[in-house]
Amino acid sequence: MKVEALFISDVHLGSRGSNAKELLEVLKYYQPEKLFIVGDFIDGWLLKKRHYWTQDFTNVIRKVLSYSKNGTEVIYITGNHDEYLRKYSPINLENIYICDDYVWKNIYITHGDKYDGVVQLKWLGLLGSFGYEVAIIIDRTIKKFGYKRSLSKWLKDKVKGAIKFITAYEKQLIYQAEKRSCEGVVCGHIHTPVIRHYYTDYKGMSYINCGDWIENNSFIVYNEDEFVLKYYSDLFSN
Repeated sequence: MKVEALFISDVHLGSRGSNAKELLEVLKYYQPEKLFIVGDFIDGWLLKKRHYWTQDFTNVIRKVLSYSKNGTEVIYITGNHDEYLRKYSPINLENIYICDDYVWKNIYITHGDKYDGVVQLKWLGLLGSFGYEVAIIIDRTIKKFGYKRSLSKWLKDKVKGAIKFITAYEKQLIYQAEKRSCEGVVCGHIHTPVIRHYYTDYKGMSYINCGDWIENNSFIVYNEDEFVLKYYSDLFSN
């Protein structure tokens, strides 16, 4: 399916929780003019500590490279888990542009970690990353025995909810977009997919979070002047 733009964030290739196989199906389904990778595509934090890599991870990277070779412009926005790229950005590699943030159609695009005061405390962010992966492993074990509630999602909702409350994450992202005279923001980072509209003193602003490929398997499609939040489960439900 041809679309003007496809947005994904927080894929976390290298994490045991990454649903790369499902993402690959989405990438095969769409033919975007632009692919925006909105941070945390490869989980450098985890890969530094231990090696975990599957064929599905390689297949996703191959598909992104195939996109770029076949005319899709790939814009890779760096995140905190792939912050090792920030020392090289901005850099243009043929049809792949790596940068820390981007403005497109008067929308500010950023991963969002730079505006999350708690994750700026890197040791705490690392602890959360490892703890979250352990929770995912426990999840997948207990679900084999019929337990339906997601421990990892419960932990994320509790911890990230506190972070969001303390730092006013969404409002801070809207503020950053407004500072740049933009009409809204596309981000990731907190693994909570949503499209929400705010009204400031000056104009209406859109807050668009792509979600993640750990729990939500969510993404954003832009076509015909509209941003739409979609889920893998809706697209490929049996």
